[in-house]
Amino acid sequence: MELMNLMAEIEALLYVSGDAGMTIKQLMKLTSKSESEVQREVDALKKRYASTQFGLCILQNGDIIHMSTKREYADVVQKFVKADDDLLTQSALETLTIIAYKQPVTRIEVDNVRGVNSSISIRNLLTQNLIKVNGEKNEPGKPKLYGTTDLFLSAFNLEKIDDLPELDEGKDPKDYVQIFDDEMKPLEDQ
Repeated sequence: MELMNLMAEIEALLYVSGDAGMTIKQLMKLTSKSESEVQREVDALKKRYASTQFGLCILQNGDIIHMSTKREYADVVQKFVKADDDLLTQSALETLTIIAYKQPVTRIEVDNVRGVNSSISIRNLLTQNLIKVNGEKNEPGKPKLYGTTDLFLSAFNLEKIDDLPELDEGKDPKDYVQIFDDEMKPLEDQ
């Protein structure tokens, strides 16, 4: 019974960690279990999710473990992403544009450009894997620094972040929202 609970705990932790994943050491600390116990349950989860009845899998790259959708379901996931008209709201587009141009950037810095709180937009962009945490700023409170992801580049048909159009002198990045809204072809088939 205890091992099943440990597997469920690890599964829950991997789910909430998203694309960032978790290390074995983090899982050990959070579950108060040994490395061998955690690794055994991670291996059991991998085997369980390898079954064709699941659309998810457990990936382990070195010490980082995360939950992901299986490649064979990429088409259906892409349909969902394309079908969701509210995927990027106006506020999310503004936030994404500011992060793309000013990265690495804190939420407070994004708020200062937008003039409003961007917490919800940042959380949604993190969930959609269009942005990620790139570390912490070395100042009181250690605010998180945000930057774009490879999915962002792919979704907006960019090879590298330097492919973004240059900002005109004196313009705020939020003035360039139309770049992502009109000119780019978001969420193309990959």
